[in-house]
Amino acid sequence: MSVRRALCLLLVLCVRPALAGDWRYCLAPSQTDHKIYISAPFSVSADRDHSESSFDDALAQRRLRHDDVQCPHSNDEASAVVDKQHAIDFNRRSGNQVIDLHWTPSD
Repeated sequence: MSVRRALCLLLVLCVRPALAGDWRYCLAPSQTDHKIYISAPFSVSADRDHSESSFDDALAQRRLRHDDVQCPHSNDEASAVVDKQHAIDFNRRSGNQVIDLHWTPSD
């Protein structure tokens, strides 16, 4: 194996895990209104992740009353989807209305 090919392989192996582990979805409860606002899963660049403040701003712009925003981290897209569904199920069982917002961090 050439040195160039070995370096390329090493680069691919080092970069792949970093890209796979940056998935999130955001949610914000409104305990007063018995609602939870939730986004679709999305990938983020860890060094430019301002998801919580962006989601908070989007809710404020829409004049949606809410409590603290959370954007849980998942290792991959499939895990983010499962985690989001768990949050939806939990909130529905708790009597909260789930509102799925069409929002991404670039909104």
